[in-house]
Amino acid sequence: MTNKAKLACRQPKVIMIYENEDDILGAASIIADQVDEYRTVMLNSEIGDKIQIIKPSVLLFALANVQRSIELYTKLINDLHVDYPHYGILLCKNRESGVAFRCCIKGLFDNYFVYQPLYEKFRLKMIVHNGLQISQSVEQYKGFNEEQFEFIGEELTALIDAGGECKQSLLDSISKCKQQMKKAEASLIEENKRANISSKALIEKMNKTHIEPLLAELESNIKIGLDGMLQQLLAKQLGLKDLENRSLEMSSIKALDPQMILEALSPEASLSEETIEITDNAKRILVVEDNQIYREMLVKVLTKEAYRVDEAADGLSALTKIRNNQYSLILMDLFMPNLDGINTTKQIKTINGGEEVPVIALTGNKNKELIKKWAEQGLQGYILKPSSKHEILDAVSRTAI
Repeated sequence: MTNKAKLACRQPKVIMIYENEDDILGAASIIADQVDEYRTVMLNSEIGDKIQIIKPSVLLFALANVQRSIELYTKLINDLHVDYPHYGILLCKNRESGVAFRCCIKGLFDNYFVYQPLYEKFRLKMIVHNGLQISQSVEQYKGFNEEQFEFIGEELTALIDAGGECKQSLLDSISKCKQQMKKAEASLIEENKRANISSKALIEKMNKTHIEPLLAELESNIKIGLDGMLQQLLAKQLGLKDLENRSLEMSSIKALDPQMILEALSPEASLSEETIEITDNAKRILVVEDNQIYREMLVKVLTKEAYRVDEAADGLSALTKIRNNQYSLILMDLFMPNLDGINTTKQIKTINGGEEVPVIALTGNKNKELIKKWAEQGLQGYILKPSSKHEILDAVSRTAI
């Protein structure tokens, strides 16, 4: 696991309780990069005593399922191991998100996060950040520094900062109004005692002399702030729309080898399958990739080399095809909906009665720890995206049985 120094902190502010280290690998790395005083603790019989001694401000529960996390948290509370102000976060699989939502609505946990599959790393950072802000004082927790933010452009950064200042100004005005109203109410109550006036007259006087002027001031502040925000948003609307579209495009489309694109779009690539001679003895390959553009490109490259090629968009669909077919090789992406590459690879041996099918990873992730964990499940090699046609065919020819 990465960031060993951070995970070994003796007095951490944030603790993650887990059962299976493989399950928390991604989430643990994200939090370790965010919080120095952080530690992961495997569930054991002494967990309650450890929590009582350390008293972390934020507790994350990442057990095998939601029910076990609920049982553990409830026991820690009942046994008075957790008897201080803290922020409880439930980590769950996607299929258990409905149960996790109910836990938060009912007040058991303060928040929840879907970490299998792990897609929204910034949301996890925000949940931990909010937990530290709520459970600690300003002197204890300073928040993020500029180096921890991803670069998004100076104009958009300035717009976000201006919006944050506008929102804080609004909150300060509201707080000021509340304080003045409390003082006014106390003053009028005291005046009422001295003058012995009726409650109706007291209310009317308070409305005219204090509440109505304060509400008018608040309304004016809100209008000024919102008008300024609206003008900035209108001025940046087109630029922000372009930025959003480009961000979506960059996140969903991975760069491909230009030569592969030219070959795929050439007239020869559009010929029907009958023009490609595929014999009955041709090796059969399964391509498992959720990115449709990259998947179709791989299928065309392999088909042109006279391989029999099937395709699947996620791990569950791939397992269905593997049950019904014999494959010489499987090319598989790491992060996919429904079932990721590592867990899909675990299931292949079960389906084939222990017989191994070579699996090559398709990934743009350079995390060596993840690749190592995958290799332990039977991974034969990996192709780092983006890759050239030569690299793909070379890996296939060396690995296919």
